[in-house]
Amino acid sequence: MTVGTFLTLIFFAGCAAIFLVLAKTVKTRSDNATFDYDFQRFYGYKNTRIAVSTARAMIKFKAGSRIKAYALSDVRSWEKHWHNYNREGTLTLNVKDIDNPVWTIKFGNETEMNRWYELVSQAVNEKLKL
Repeated sequence: MTVGTFLTLIFFAGCAAIFLVLAKTVKTRSDNATFDYDFQRFYGYKNTRIAVSTARAMIKFKAGSRIKAYALSDVRSWEKHWHNYNREGTLTLNVKDIDNPVWTIKFGNETEMNRWYELVSQAVNEKLKL
């Protein structure tokens, strides 16, 4: 193999890697835009997402490939946990659903987790208007 052939292979491998990264970025942005459509607030971290619409009185979750929306009145309880050992937290919500009664949303920032805990609390209990 000559140096020119080797450099050509490296060039095409680099182009393929860049193409794959761009394709994944476009797909992620498209998925996010579809998920949070018509919801005033949304958050996502590590393949989990949450979105709230107080105008429609709805809350929407995504965990892995599961996606489901509920009325705010279907939310029964919620709790937050911050894990210092890996600097991640979770917001766990129990909903009125036989198939998916518990949803866990991951957070990489404690302040954001606390913010969403309060947002859910006000949206469910106090009929918050965003």
